[in-house]
Amino acid sequence: MAGISQVLGGLLDRAGLGHLIYEEKLRGNWATLMGPKASAIAKLESLKGWTLKVRVESATWRNELHFQRDAIRKRANEILGADLVKEIQLV
Repeated sequence: MAGISQVLGGLLDRAGLGHLIYEEKLRGNWATLMGPKASAIAKLESLKGWTLKVRVESATWRNELHFQRDAIRKRANEILGADLVKEIQLV
C-alpha cells in the first residue's frame, strides 16, 4: 500500500506539477542552501524544468552569486537527493 506522499507525488507528476515538491523542499532549506546573508537578499522564485530561478535584490549581489552558481547548483542537488538542477538563473 502506498503512503500519502507517494500518492500525492504521483498525482502531481501526472498533472505536470511534480516540480512543486522539489521546489518546496528547496524553499524549506533555503537558508542552508544559500547561507544566512545570501538567503536574506536572494529568494527562490521557481524551479521549472532543470532551471532554478532566483530573484536577487541588487545587481551587486547578483554579480557575486553569478560566480557561485556551480556551488549553489551542487548544494541544491544534494538537498534534493538527485541531479535535478542543471542551471541557476539569477534575475
